[in-house]
Amino acid sequence: MSWINKILKGDRVIWVVMFILGVISLLAVYSATSSEAHVRIGAYNEKVLLKHAATLIGGFIMMFVASKVNYRHYSRAIELVLLFCFILLIFTYFFGSRINGASRSIMGFQTSELAKIVLITYLAKYIVVWNTKDYRFKDLIVPIFLPIILIVAPIFPENLSTAAMLFVVCIVMLFIGQIKFSYIMALIGIAVLGMGLYILTDDMVASIKQSRYEKVVAAAQQHPEDAKLQERAKKKPRVSRVKTWQGRIEAARLEKEAKIAAGLDPEHSPLHIDDRNAQKMYAKIAVARGGLFGKGSGKSTQRNFLPQPFSDCIYAIIIEEYGLAGGIFVMLLYIILLTRAIQIMRKRPLSFGAMMSFGIAFILIMQAMINMGVSTGLMPVTGQQLPFVSKGGSSMLMTGFAIGMILSVTKSIESEELGVRSEEETTEQLETEQLNN
Repeated sequence: MSWINKILKGDRVIWVVMFILGVISLLAVYSATSSEAHVRIGAYNEKVLLKHAATLIGGFIMMFVASKVNYRHYSRAIELVLLFCFILLIFTYFFGSRINGASRSIMGFQTSELAKIVLITYLAKYIVVWNTKDYRFKDLIVPIFLPIILIVAPIFPENLSTAAMLFVVCIVMLFIGQIKFSYIMALIGIAVLGMGLYILTDDMVASIKQSRYEKVVAAAQQHPEDAKLQERAKKKPRVSRVKTWQGRIEAARLEKEAKIAAGLDPEHSPLHIDDRNAQKMYAKIAVARGGLFGKGSGKSTQRNFLPQPFSDCIYAIIIEEYGLAGGIFVMLLYIILLTRAIQIMRKRPLSFGAMMSFGIAFILIMQAMINMGVSTGLMPVTGQQLPFVSKGGSSMLMTGFAIGMILSVTKSIESEELGVRSEEETTEQLETEQLNN
């Protein structure tokens, strides 16, 4: 065990939690991908498992590498990295791969996964800087408020849940960092105003583009010899995201009405499964059939009906196979992760490492709770994956790297508690002075 302790530096509890989540991920994804494997590559879902295992190993490698880097280095040149993320998000918005009406990735990599970590790290640095100064609202516009808006805004149209989640984490970090409450409320007001303007204009812009597209299609039908027209007719316009959100709200309303009707007349309930509510209803069935201890590993039946059993609704598969006990156990693992970050806050209040660790842990547990809420029918469908469990390359790799950043902070704390300090591992006062410079 001594050689393991030498290799795996940092909080051992976090390492154990991540290894357990990795094992759960392998079991759950192997079971949940059986239908996908059958359709895509025959009956050998072992190939799918091997691919996911390789991604999982990549996540652990990212975690290990990030934990070896002194966490103070993550604040170096973070401004340039943030600018790169903004450019990347803009590029994704206009030229990214469009899936289900949303543009979220470039060559399979979800750029918002990187942007989340970078924005949290940037914010942790500048909260520490400005917490030690006398400032007015205008002093925080460029260094703090503008970066939040510039990163969240491009994510918002294509991934509302991620944008909302990231914005909430930023607000919580500002509050914990003791930024003036009136300034935080002003930022929230600006965000609400911007969201309102987008909602008012998005549907109108989408309608104009749709009208133009219909004219192009009509012209292409009249002139089949025109190659340029035929090419333009193949490029369908972007679907209004507001209408997508409205559709989800409408589906939730219809489901509520169906439940009420079912309670009044159970034998003639209008509750049924269609394209709008299939994911939510099959997830509920999986949870209901799980019972207390589940049906057993690999014995899920709803995996064959759920649209995304290996990502968005993997928690429902976990409950179906391992029961309520298994679901609670997975939830506790994420809560433990958050409590370890809170312990860092207690040891180093209002420091860069503590703020960064808390922000990362908080957004991961928010993402986990949203996934669990969707899988159990408590929340509308959002598309959030279960961190370090769901099948997905960019999410797995970025989550591993983010956890490694937290481990780097805990490693530094352990070294200082043992009285072993390098030249970089100085007091928090010197750290703040370096960040100010």
